[in-house]
Amino acid sequence: MAEEMTFEEALSKLEEMVKTLEDGGLTLEQATALFEEGVRLANICHQRLESAELKITQLQSAFFSEAIENFGDEL
Repeated sequence: MAEEMTFEEALSKLEEMVKTLEDGGLTLEQATALFEEGVRLANICHQRLESAELKITQLQSAFFSEAIENFGDEL
């Protein structure tokens, strides 16, 4: 379920957790569990960003390769 979470969903939950931790009032065990879940969500965000970056890089590469093929003599 969590692995199907979007970047925006994971980031929103992560922001909520940070606020909860900053507000205090948690036991050490609660804070540790919340921190652990936050690390998991941060990893999901990182994976989603890496995936988006790879797609953008591939699209740019394909675009420039096509542009060189089509307009190479004019460049």
